[in-house]
Amino acid sequence: MKNKFYFYLITFLLISISISARSFRVSQLPNGAVASCQTCHVSPSGGDERNAFGKLIEKRFLTANNASGNVIWGPELASLDADGDGITNGEELQDPFGLWTSGSSGISGAVSNPGLSADIPLVSLTVNFSNMTPHVGQTLFIRVVDKATLKEVVRNTETISADFNLILDFALIPGKSYIVDFFADHNGNGKYDIPPADHAWRMEIDAATSNNQLSFSHNTDFTDIKWPSIFDLNLMSMTPHLNQLLELALIQADNNDEIDRVRIESISSADFSVRFSGLEDGKNYKVIFYSDHNGNGIYDAPPADHAWELNFTYTEGLSENFTHNTNFTNIDWKYSAALNLVNMNPHVNQLFEIRVVDKNSDLEVSRFNLDAILSNNFSVELPGIEIGKTYNLDFYSDHNGNKSYDAPPVDHAWRIEFTASGNYISNFSHNTSFTDIQWPGATSVDDLTIPREFNLAQNYPNPFNPATKIQFSIPSNQNVNIAVYDVLGNKVAELINEFKSAGTYSVNFDASSLSSGIYLYRIISNNFVQTNKMMLVK
Repeated sequence: MKNKFYFYLITFLLISISISARSFRVSQLPNGAVASCQTCHVSPSGGDERNAFGKLIEKRFLTANNASGNVIWGPELASLDADGDGITNGEELQDPFGLWTSGSSGISGAVSNPGLSADIPLVSLTVNFSNMTPHVGQTLFIRVVDKATLKEVVRNTETISADFNLILDFALIPGKSYIVDFFADHNGNGKYDIPPADHAWRMEIDAATSNNQLSFSHNTDFTDIKWPSIFDLNLMSMTPHLNQLLELALIQADNNDEIDRVRIESISSADFSVRFSGLEDGKNYKVIFYSDHNGNGIYDAPPADHAWELNFTYTEGLSENFTHNTNFTNIDWKYSAALNLVNMNPHVNQLFEIRVVDKNSDLEVSRFNLDAILSNNFSVELPGIEIGKTYNLDFYSDHNGNKSYDAPPVDHAWRIEFTASGNYISNFSHNTSFTDIQWPGATSVDDLTIPREFNLAQNYPNPFNPATKIQFSIPSNQNVNIAVYDVLGNKVAELINEFKSAGTYSVNFDASSLSSGIYLYRIISNNFVQTNKMMLVK
């Protein structure tokens, strides 16, 4: 998963003012003192047609379903991009987490009108390359990633000269921090291979300015940058859905894992492209997507909303075209839970893990991990949420650094309970009100050191439907066999039977074709044998 938000937090003072045209609305804007009617209306004097931001507020963020309602400010509104310029409403107000509270510090004059494409000037990045003689004539691949969200903001290619400059226009937002990954396609196969097959490097930008310059001289300090492949879905003739919400999810079809998701608050053109990242050659994928045709802000089965499913096997550089049609599919859309974490200074560079658990069934819905927290303020998003269900959002930072969960205060852990009414977004500020979340089994992060003993971890999620993951560790290089059996001892699946180097691995098990019940999974490696139970609930 894709993943989807790291942001630097700048909050501002809320000041009430009086403006003749709908003054109660303007006074509700964060830092209303420097806002105007133009914030929500096309005309600076207000009163006429609303701009994209104003239409969004009127449609979804008023306490009453009419023009007299008050604005509902909060993290959900802040996280959306009303005008489709790639900058969220919160970022355009210099407050991406939506913590708009009276008495907050900040420079009020920095607040500009949300919903306007020119609100925040995107700035360029120049990378000055030198001594690249070993790669002259080869292709350089480069991408920039938001350090706080791990979202890609731009990628490009360039034919390498010994010394050259590469300019990435309109790539960065001032004040935000970024990772810059790049590699030379040394073996010439047109795609990324782990060094030394290809030569790859990583640089960083902390707090982008109006003039961002990086200098790089060729060296052999290579880094495995885990370059993700991309897939472009080209949507055409989407005229029936102009100005409607569009949500899309990329799913690996073999195990039903969500890889990436994209949300377009308002379709602005009949023909456009959506990009996904994180695909692997030869694997099967599907894209499920819907347009909110009835305008209620959530998914409804067709024909109320219009929904489709596209299946494909990925090869490097693949793109697909989709032309609007009425061959609708009920995609059983699941929502996401996003958490904005603030003031996490004590845990920078520590392992962080988070998971969503159905409170009634105690089933794990999804989990996500960061090998290292990169920023004081960041955001994580997990899929699989269903409307009307109550969930626990459990998360911890590995404060003692042993790469596994320990009950507080050894590690710092918290729990947030919520009932879903669609996509859930919440803010969390670091505190010492810890909770023992009883994190299950082994950590989901592969151990970076060689294990000292064999281990077959409990699968997660468990119970599961229809897919689950099984983690195992081997202390030396050897053949590994993992198979699944029913309670009568019949083999129903062989998950792996191959030679493995010493290390920790995980394997997926898809039980779509099996009936509900208890199953056994067994590892055999040299003289080590271990069997665990798991439960399939459909």
